[in-house]
Amino acid sequence: MTAEDYAINVHAIPMFLMGIVTLGLGLLVFRSNPQSAAHRHFLALCASIALWLDATSLGLCATKPDTALAWFRLDNVGVMFISVAFYAFSAEFLRLHRPRSIWWGYGLATLLALAVLLRDDFVAGVHHYWWGYFPRWGPASVPFFLVFVAYMAAAFTDYVRTYSGVTTPIKRQQIKFVLIAFVIAYLGSVDFLPAFGYELYPFGYVPIFLLTVVVTVAILRYHLLDAALFVSMSATYLPLIPFTLVLVLLAHGLSHLSAAALASVLVGATVAFTALYVTFQPWLQSALNKALFPSRYDAYNTLTRFSHAMVMNLDLVNLQHEIIRTLQTVMRIEKLSLFLFEKELGRYVLKASHGVDEAQVNTVQLTSHEAFAGFLLSCNRPVVKEELQHESLGQQEGLSSTLLETLTEMDSEVCLPLVNKTRLIGFVNLGHKPSLEFYSHDELKLLRSLADSAAIALDNAMLYEDWKRSQLLIRRADRLRSLETIAGGFAHEVRNPLTSIKTFIQLAPSRREDPEFMDSFSAVVADDLARIERLIEEILDYARYMKPKFSLESLNDIVASCLHFIEVKANTLGVSIDKHLAEDLAPIMVDRQQIKQVLMNLILNAMDAMKAKGGRLTVATRSLTRLDGTRWVQIEVSDTGCGIAPEDLPHIFDPFFTTKHESAEHAGTGLGLSIVHQIIQEHAGTVEARSTVGKGTTFTLALPDRTTVDQQPTPPLSSTSPGKLVFFPGIPPQLRGQTGTYGP
Repeated sequence: MTAEDYAINVHAIPMFLMGIVTLGLGLLVFRSNPQSAAHRHFLALCASIALWLDATSLGLCATKPDTALAWFRLDNVGVMFISVAFYAFSAEFLRLHRPRSIWWGYGLATLLALAVLLRDDFVAGVHHYWWGYFPRWGPASVPFFLVFVAYMAAAFTDYVRTYSGVTTPIKRQQIKFVLIAFVIAYLGSVDFLPAFGYELYPFGYVPIFLLTVVVTVAILRYHLLDAALFVSMSATYLPLIPFTLVLVLLAHGLSHLSAAALASVLVGATVAFTALYVTFQPWLQSALNKALFPSRYDAYNTLTRFSHAMVMNLDLVNLQHEIIRTLQTVMRIEKLSLFLFEKELGRYVLKASHGVDEAQVNTVQLTSHEAFAGFLLSCNRPVVKEELQHESLGQQEGLSSTLLETLTEMDSEVCLPLVNKTRLIGFVNLGHKPSLEFYSHDELKLLRSLADSAAIALDNAMLYEDWKRSQLLIRRADRLRSLETIAGGFAHEVRNPLTSIKTFIQLAPSRREDPEFMDSFSAVVADDLARIERLIEEILDYARYMKPKFSLESLNDIVASCLHFIEVKANTLGVSIDKHLAEDLAPIMVDRQQIKQVLMNLILNAMDAMKAKGGRLTVATRSLTRLDGTRWVQIEVSDTGCGIAPEDLPHIFDPFFTTKHESAEHAGTGLGLSIVHQIIQEHAGTVEARSTVGKGTTFTLALPDRTTVDQQPTPPLSSTSPGKLVFFPGIPPQLRGQTGTYGP
């Protein structure tokens, strides 16, 4: 053969390139797992296809019939092995033990290949069509068709039989995918028609190559073969088919041009098409997914939106149930369960579920030190039970069986680890999908993204719950701090009624015949006992009360009650008390105990500032109306103590800021004023501080004059003063991504 025996044929170029790529794909799959018999047979299949395509393309380029005939005999050698290689791949893929029929098949294919090369009545000659030479089959091709049909029929029968009996979702989907893929691919057998004299353009290499690519990608990248993925990817590549036909027609129409000019036109058209295809391919993929799989497309969008929205949800219980509800609704999963780590118990506890036997699931006792938790933390990706059954975990003997046993006990087909940084805060168990549908690669990828967002959201919510509990403890400690002073006032208040009761008890034996004495003293004793009972109840309520309870209360009564209790301590310290209470002050909606806590905190701080040399404590109430017409009530607490330094005044509402460091006995926590500010903020009010060193400090509280809880007026602007209005946050700084003190 010489160079004159060949000429460039545009119809042969794509066929030749696809043959080379097909062989490369087979080698790629083989290298991924050389020990797999299925991978070895897939390599044999790809090699057979490559030999068929490349030899055919060289035959198309031949200028002489004899030269073309030689290549067409070689291409039919590849054709002889395609059906047998497919049968062998299918048998290994379906885990069917068929070594004898496989080797018999390869033996028959070898004999037929030798017959093609040695006999003249198999490929009897060539046809000459407008696209070039093509083989002409003779009568000896009949045995090949018998072998081809027999092995293909056996393979398809195995697929159908296995598919009807399989009970695991991944295997079921794999079989469906491969079966559909090769049915479509073998539509390429229309290339046999020109061999019998029918002038049909041989485009069969396009679906065969396309499906080979898709199966290879699924094996190497996805491991699981998803029919939806196959359809979506295949449909995305459909524009390649009309483009190939356009190139053929273009080459045919421009055949009068020189080879260089024709090649330039074809290359330019290919470059232009590639640029357009790359630009519009993502849009096309999205449009196809939406059109072909609307439920799956909507599920992806819903889960994506939910993964962003749940990060802002700090209600732990609501968040737990919302995660389960969304997964169940969107993905139609029958059984779900959410486990979170409980520090107090030292193990993972069931927090929310749907469709599971909670009694059975609760029998699973998992700690953070067990192999199951360690495996989830190390892999940090969705763990598929069916995949785990066929995976090797290296030298960790027994780990696989332990993991499978744990997943079975929890009715889990897929386990999503919830990992935040280096901690496994929990995991979500997902059961079977309806009709044994399997979890595709894209779904697992989306679920992993959802798990990452859920881990952050749940961790934030748990931190917020811890923060709220700590705030309750701090408020309770702050209340108990003031109980010492209240106890002194209580002792003073109880002493008088106890004196009258004691007197009545002493005189009662001798005066019991005196009706006037008994009636008058009985009434006094009853009133005094009721007074003591009210005092005890108020102290207990003040010490234990935590949750806000809004009611119509008189601020003047609350102020008077607080001042009443501290009179004894004030007299001891030489502090005089001035009250200026507005007479026309109407009741407003407040939490009585919380406002009392605020006032006791400010009053005790004022008395601490005057303990060295005494002074004057002034408490005033007044009502005011803003320019916008809203009504407010003010409470002003002033002292004549040492005052607050100008550099400290902007920070007095910061958590843990304190100036009481003179002794361990009088050291402060720096939380009192933070709690004051938080309570006033929860009442939609404001608190301001003005102070002059050596002259004293004034705190001004402003509360909205409202008679119902749902009224939410705008807080008034603070007046110009050296102090600073700082809003204590409703969310702790570690959840806001901020650090440092609050305010500028």
